[in-house]
Amino acid sequence: MKYLSLFLCLFLATGSSGQDLTDATAVVNKYLTAIGGREKLETVKDLIISTTADMQGRTMEMETKLKMPDKFKQGTYMMGNEVGGSVYDGATLSRSMRGQQTTKTGKEAFQEFLQNHPFPELYYDTLGIEKKLAGVVALDGGDAYDVEYSGNGTTWHEYFDKASGLKVKRTATMESPRGKSEVEVRLGDYKAVNGILFPFSRTQKFGQFEMTMETQSVKVNKGVDDKQFKIK
Repeated sequence: MKYLSLFLCLFLATGSSGQDLTDATAVVNKYLTAIGGREKLETVKDLIISTTADMQGRTMEMETKLKMPDKFKQGTYMMGNEVGGSVYDGATLSRSMRGQQTTKTGKEAFQEFLQNHPFPELYYDTLGIEKKLAGVVALDGGDAYDVEYSGNGTTWHEYFDKASGLKVKRTATMESPRGKSEVEVRLGDYKAVNGILFPFSRTQKFGQFEMTMETQSVKVNKGVDDKQFKIK
Protein backbone atom coordinates (compact mmCIF):
# COMPACT_ATOMS: atom_id res chain seq x y z
CA MET A 1 0.00 0.00 0.00
CA LYS A 2 2.89 2.35 0.86
CA TYR A 3 4.46 1.81 -2.58
CA LEU A 4 1.10 2.25 -4.31
CA SER A 5 0.57 5.60 -2.55
CA LEU A 6 4.08 6.72 -3.52
CA PHE A 7 3.44 5.70 -7.15
CA LEU A 8 0.17 7.64 -7.25
CA CYS A 9 1.84 10.76 -5.83
CA LEU A 10 4.59 10.60 -8.45
CA PHE A 11 2.06 9.98 -11.22
CA LEU A 12 -0.10 12.91 -10.20
CA ALA A 13 2.91 15.20 -9.87
CA THR A 14 4.31 14.40 -13.31
CA GLY A 15 0.86 14.47 -14.86
CA SER A 16 -0.05 17.89 -13.51
CA SER A 17 3.24 19.45 -14.70
CA GLY A 18 2.35 18.62 -18.30
CA GLN A 19 -1.19 19.92 -18.14
CA ASP A 20 -2.38 22.88 -20.17
CA LEU A 21 -2.82 26.17 -18.36
CA THR A 22 -6.50 26.88 -17.75
CA ASP A 23 -6.74 30.62 -17.11
CA ALA A 24 -5.29 33.86 -18.47
CA THR A 25 -3.54 34.82 -15.23
CA ALA A 26 -1.48 31.62 -15.29
CA VAL A 27 -0.50 32.26 -18.93
CA VAL A 28 0.61 35.82 -18.20
CA ASN A 29 2.51 34.76 -15.07
CA LYS A 30 4.35 32.12 -17.09
CA TYR A 31 5.28 34.79 -19.64
CA LEU A 32 6.57 37.22 -17.00
CA THR A 33 8.63 34.42 -15.46
CA ALA A 34 10.00 33.46 -18.88
CA ILE A 35 11.31 36.95 -19.64
CA GLY A 36 12.98 37.42 -16.28
CA GLY A 37 10.42 37.45 -13.49
CA ARG A 38 8.20 40.16 -12.07
CA GLU A 39 10.72 41.25 -9.44
CA LYS A 40 13.46 41.65 -12.06
CA LEU A 41 11.20 43.66 -14.37
CA GLU A 42 10.25 45.99 -11.53
CA THR A 43 13.94 46.94 -11.11
CA VAL A 44 13.85 48.62 -14.53
CA LYS A 45 13.69 52.39 -14.07
CA ASP A 46 14.31 53.47 -17.65
CA LEU A 47 14.99 52.04 -21.11
CA ILE A 48 16.51 53.26 -24.37
CA ILE A 49 15.70 51.03 -27.35
CA SER A 50 17.16 51.62 -30.84
CA THR A 51 15.64 49.88 -33.86
CA THR A 52 15.93 49.99 -37.65
CA ALA A 53 13.70 48.97 -40.54
CA ASP A 54 13.98 48.86 -44.33
CA MET A 55 11.52 51.22 -46.04
CA GLN A 56 11.62 50.57 -49.78
CA GLY A 57 15.38 50.52 -49.89
CA ARG A 58 15.89 53.26 -47.31
CA THR A 59 16.74 52.71 -43.67
CA MET A 60 14.36 54.06 -41.05
CA GLU A 61 15.72 54.47 -37.53
CA MET A 62 13.68 54.69 -34.36
CA GLU A 63 14.74 55.54 -30.83
CA THR A 64 12.38 54.81 -27.94
CA LYS A 65 12.92 56.08 -24.42
CA LEU A 66 10.81 54.98 -21.46
CA LYS A 67 10.93 56.04 -17.83
CA MET A 68 8.84 54.08 -15.38
CA PRO A 69 6.07 54.18 -14.60
CA ASP A 70 4.53 56.53 -17.16
CA LYS A 71 6.88 58.49 -19.44
CA PHE A 72 7.62 57.74 -23.08
CA LYS A 73 9.35 59.33 -26.06
CA GLN A 74 9.81 57.97 -29.55
CA GLY A 75 11.55 59.56 -32.53
CA THR A 76 11.63 58.31 -36.13
CA TYR A 77 14.45 59.29 -38.49
CA MET A 78 15.14 58.91 -42.22
CA MET A 79 18.63 59.75 -43.55
CA GLY A 80 19.41 61.50 -40.27
CA ASN A 81 16.33 63.73 -40.33
CA GLU A 82 13.49 63.39 -37.85
CA VAL A 83 10.26 62.62 -39.71
CA GLY A 84 7.95 62.00 -36.77
CA GLY A 85 7.67 61.17 -33.12
CA SER A 86 5.55 61.06 -30.01
CA VAL A 87 5.96 62.08 -26.37
CA TYR A 88 3.94 61.06 -23.32
CA ASP A 89 4.56 63.00 -20.12
CA GLY A 90 2.30 60.93 -17.89
CA ALA A 91 -0.88 62.85 -18.73
CA THR A 92 -0.78 63.99 -22.36
CA LEU A 93 0.46 62.20 -25.46
CA SER A 94 1.62 64.43 -28.30
CA ARG A 95 2.38 63.07 -31.78
CA SER A 96 4.03 64.94 -34.63
CA MET A 97 4.13 63.77 -38.25
CA ARG A 98 5.12 65.83 -41.27
CA GLY A 99 4.72 69.06 -39.38
CA GLN A 100 1.28 68.17 -38.00
CA GLN A 101 0.79 67.72 -34.26
CA THR A 102 -2.04 65.89 -32.49
CA THR A 103 -2.64 65.25 -28.79
CA LYS A 104 -4.49 62.76 -26.61
CA THR A 105 -5.15 62.81 -22.89
CA GLY A 106 -6.48 60.56 -20.14
CA LYS A 107 -7.05 56.84 -20.53
CA GLU A 108 -6.80 56.98 -24.34
CA ALA A 109 -3.31 58.46 -24.11
CA PHE A 110 -2.17 56.02 -21.42
CA GLN A 111 -3.42 53.01 -23.34
CA GLU A 112 -1.46 54.08 -26.41
CA PHE A 113 1.60 54.48 -24.18
CA LEU A 114 1.13 50.89 -22.97
CA GLN A 115 1.06 49.62 -26.56
CA ASN A 116 4.68 50.76 -26.82
CA HIS A 117 5.70 49.43 -23.40
CA PRO A 118 7.86 46.25 -23.38
CA PHE A 119 5.96 44.70 -20.44
CA PRO A 120 2.56 46.39 -20.00
CA GLU A 121 1.29 43.35 -18.10
CA LEU A 122 2.74 44.92 -14.95
CA TYR A 123 0.05 47.63 -15.17
CA TYR A 124 -3.04 45.85 -16.49
CA ASP A 125 -4.48 44.75 -13.14
CA THR A 126 -4.25 48.21 -11.55
CA LEU A 127 -5.93 49.69 -14.65
CA GLY A 128 -8.84 47.28 -14.46
CA ILE A 129 -7.95 45.65 -17.78
CA GLU A 130 -9.90 42.39 -18.00
CA LYS A 131 -8.41 39.26 -19.50
CA LYS A 132 -9.60 35.78 -20.33
CA LEU A 133 -8.14 32.69 -21.94
CA ALA A 134 -9.85 32.45 -25.33
CA GLY A 135 -8.29 29.11 -26.22
CA VAL A 136 -5.27 27.51 -27.86
CA VAL A 137 -4.42 28.14 -31.52
CA ALA A 138 -1.93 26.70 -33.97
CA LEU A 139 0.78 29.25 -34.68
CA ASP A 140 4.05 28.93 -36.62
CA GLY A 141 4.19 25.17 -36.34
CA GLY A 142 3.37 25.09 -32.65
CA ASP A 143 0.57 25.95 -30.24
CA ALA A 144 -0.07 29.26 -28.51
CA TYR A 145 -2.40 30.44 -25.78
CA ASP A 146 -4.80 33.13 -27.00
CA VAL A 147 -5.45 35.70 -24.25
CA GLU A 148 -8.19 38.26 -24.88
CA TYR A 149 -7.87 41.65 -23.16
CA SER A 150 -10.55 44.33 -22.87
CA GLY A 151 -10.55 47.80 -21.38
CA ASN A 152 -11.60 51.37 -22.12
CA GLY A 153 -13.94 50.17 -24.84
CA THR A 154 -11.32 48.26 -26.84
CA THR A 155 -10.44 44.59 -27.20
CA TRP A 156 -7.19 42.98 -28.31
CA HIS A 157 -5.56 39.55 -28.31
CA GLU A 158 -2.08 38.42 -27.35
CA TYR A 159 -0.63 35.00 -28.08
CA PHE A 160 1.90 33.16 -25.91
CA ASP A 161 3.89 30.14 -27.06
CA LYS A 162 2.82 27.11 -25.02
CA ALA A 163 6.29 25.65 -24.72
CA SER A 164 8.39 28.73 -23.94
CA GLY A 165 5.73 31.03 -22.50
CA LEU A 166 7.00 33.91 -24.65
CA LYS A 167 4.67 36.39 -26.32
CA VAL A 168 4.76 35.80 -30.08
CA LYS A 169 1.83 37.75 -31.53
CA ARG A 170 -0.61 40.59 -30.87
CA THR A 171 -3.74 41.53 -32.83
CA ALA A 172 -6.10 44.47 -32.54
CA THR A 173 -8.69 46.32 -34.60
CA MET A 174 -7.84 49.96 -35.26
CA GLU A 175 -9.94 52.80 -36.60
CA SER A 176 -8.58 54.68 -39.62
CA PRO A 177 -9.94 57.20 -42.15
CA ARG A 178 -10.71 54.24 -44.40
CA GLY A 179 -12.57 52.35 -41.69
CA LYS A 180 -11.54 49.51 -39.40
CA SER A 181 -8.28 47.69 -40.04
CA GLU A 182 -6.74 44.68 -38.39
CA VAL A 183 -3.28 45.25 -36.92
CA GLU A 184 -1.02 42.26 -36.36
CA VAL A 185 2.34 42.34 -34.60
CA ARG A 186 4.70 39.36 -34.58
CA LEU A 187 7.43 39.17 -31.93
CA GLY A 188 10.52 37.00 -32.07
CA ASP A 189 14.30 36.65 -31.80
CA TYR A 190 14.29 37.10 -28.01
CA LYS A 191 17.64 38.07 -26.49
CA ALA A 192 18.70 38.69 -22.91
CA VAL A 193 19.76 42.16 -21.76
CA ASN A 194 20.57 42.63 -18.07
CA GLY A 195 18.83 39.34 -17.32
CA ILE A 196 15.60 40.28 -19.16
CA LEU A 197 14.45 38.83 -22.48
CA PHE A 198 13.45 41.39 -25.13
CA PRO A 199 12.06 40.59 -28.62
CA PHE A 200 14.68 41.86 -31.10
CA SER A 201 12.36 41.32 -34.08
CA ARG A 202 8.96 42.98 -34.46
CA THR A 203 6.92 42.61 -37.66
CA GLN A 204 3.81 44.73 -37.95
CA LYS A 205 1.01 44.34 -40.48
CA PHE A 206 -1.54 47.10 -40.95
CA GLY A 207 -3.88 46.31 -43.82
CA GLN A 208 -1.66 45.63 -46.84
CA PHE A 209 1.35 47.32 -45.23
CA GLU A 210 4.03 45.25 -43.51
CA MET A 211 7.20 46.39 -41.76
CA THR A 212 9.82 44.53 -39.75
CA MET A 213 11.72 46.40 -37.04
CA GLU A 214 15.06 44.96 -35.92
CA THR A 215 16.35 46.00 -32.49
CA GLN A 216 19.95 47.18 -32.55
CA SER A 217 20.42 47.89 -28.85
CA VAL A 218 18.61 47.95 -25.50
CA LYS A 219 20.04 50.06 -22.68
CA VAL A 220 18.70 49.59 -19.15
CA ASN A 221 18.80 52.07 -16.26
CA LYS A 222 21.02 54.70 -17.86
CA GLY A 223 19.42 57.57 -15.95
CA VAL A 224 17.12 59.14 -18.55
CA ASP A 225 16.29 62.72 -17.54
CA ASP A 226 12.65 63.80 -17.07
CA LYS A 227 13.37 66.76 -19.37
CA GLN A 228 13.35 64.30 -22.27
CA PHE A 229 9.58 63.94 -21.89
CA LYS A 230 8.61 67.60 -21.84
CA ILE A 231 5.92 68.42 -24.40
CA LYS A 232 6.66 71.61 -26.28
